[in-house]
Amino acid sequence: MEADWAAEIGPRLDRICMDWPGFIDLRADPGAIGGIAEAAPGSALHAALAALNAPESPVLTCKCDRWAVPAEELDPYELEASRETARVGAASYVDIVARDPELFASFDGHEAWARQAVLRLRALPLARGRADLVIRAALGEESGGFGITLYATGCGADAAAAEAAWEAILRAAVAVTMSEAQTPRASSSIG
Repeated sequence: MEADWAAEIGPRLDRICMDWPGFIDLRADPGAIGGIAEAAPGSALHAALAALNAPESPVLTCKCDRWAVPAEELDPYELEASRETARVGAASYVDIVARDPELFASFDGHEAWARQAVLRLRALPLARGRADLVIRAALGEESGGFGITLYATGCGADAAAAEAAWEAILRAAVAVTMSEAQTPRASSSIG
């Protein structure tokens, strides 16, 4: 599976906001997932949001979206696909924030988290897709810190194949991202 990470932090760059007007606290109200149009019951995004916001999860989500990707925007090389299997694409993103206040406040902790997640994702035997973890500034209710926007993209020869590839990439990316958020980091890396 293809995976990468980046940091996009600066005054004119996107930030993750935990208190934007459309924020739905899925931790406090898990049933509210049904009100998120992109996360229809039974969909991979629905399952991802449920897992990411579960009581035992080390993270919570702030925002998400899902969309179709036209063929001209798909790069077979970047998706570990052939031209024949990169005709239709499906993609999503989920803004994720660590519940641990020490990790939330640490850029170094986020960098270590993203790096390790990407290493694990690259080792998975999944093709026709990729995951990208982008570290961004995050604004909480009382403080600032960092978060990760998790992108998942899948492709296929047709819409059903693209959907299946995207679902597999999203499931893997969510599981690894959550697992790495729980991994204790050396105190020197959580500055």
